[in-house]
Amino acid sequence: MGSNPASPANIKGYDLVMRKFFNYLKESYTELTKKVTWPTWDKLQNSALLVLGATLILSLVVFIMDFAFQHLMEFVYAL
Repeated sequence: MGSNPASPANIKGYDLVMRKFFNYLKESYTELTKKVTWPTWDKLQNSALLVLGATLILSLVVFIMDFAFQHLMEFVYAL
C-alpha cells in the first residue's frame, strides 16, 4: 500500500508550508520597507569609494608581491 499524494494530510501540510512561505514574504517586505534604516545617498557613495580605494590598494600590494616573487624565482632558477 502506497501513500496517496492527494490525501487530506498531504494537502494540509502543503497549505501550511505555503501559508508559512507567504507569511515570511510579507514579514520580509515589512521589515525591508518599514524597519530597516537605509543609508543616505552620500553615505552610500562614501562607502563605495572607500571600498574601491581599499580594493585598489590591496591589488597594488598583491601585484608588487607577485612581481617581486617572480623576479626572485627567476634569479633562483638562473643559478
